[in-house]
Amino acid sequence: MSLGDHLEELRQRLIYSILVVSLFMVGTLYFGSEIHSFLIQPYKSVLGPDAHFFQIQLMAPFLIYLKTSFILSVLVSLPFLLYISWGFIAPAVDPRTEKWGKFIILFSTLLFWSGLALCWFTVFENFLRVFLVVLRPDGVDPYLPIDEYYDLFFNLHLVFGASFQLPIVLILLGRIGILSSRFLISRWREAVLIIAVVSAVLSPGPDVFSMLMLLVPLSFLFFLSAILMKVLEATDSK
Repeated sequence: MSLGDHLEELRQRLIYSILVVSLFMVGTLYFGSEIHSFLIQPYKSVLGPDAHFFQIQLMAPFLIYLKTSFILSVLVSLPFLLYISWGFIAPAVDPRTEKWGKFIILFSTLLFWSGLALCWFTVFENFLRVFLVVLRPDGVDPYLPIDEYYDLFFNLHLVFGASFQLPIVLILLGRIGILSSRFLISRWREAVLIIAVVSAVLSPGPDVFSMLMLLVPLSFLFFLSAILMKVLEATDSK
């Protein structure tokens, strides 16, 4: 294929990606009110069913409506977007690498969604409770501006989703020869210490619970990565 053919192929795949996201956006915009009611459940669980938000900027609710629709559409369509992108790369790699590429796409998506689920079910509500209830001084209104709430919501969830990509990063570094399973296993103490520091920095609250909610799964994913790398190394040696 010539350079022009590659550019045309890239253009078509970008169009496909935009169409996929746009299709999901139609659904998320249509059910925008229901989605909003669902996403603010942690806020109402902490402050009560009568908790409300403040509107500081004139267009904040409208912009949040669009932002939420776009982010959720991208997250839901993530496996389709990765598959479309991989289709552009696959012709340039050997069949063995192509097979592993599809597995990595699926594994990466499941890990990302797992990070989002962990944040939703165990971390985010605890984070709100710490800062809106436990550490709030007397005489301070606990209610948040609507845009600040959604910024906190998406930032924390995306941090957890991105953190759960640790096995993908380690496995890819192993496949290109930078790391090995033996090195990871021999340096597991240093790795856990680094993960603990990162967890303390990224954890949403000052309490130990918040840090452990990130430290424990990331440590597990580190050892899982070492095991998967060892399996892959054994497969390559056959």
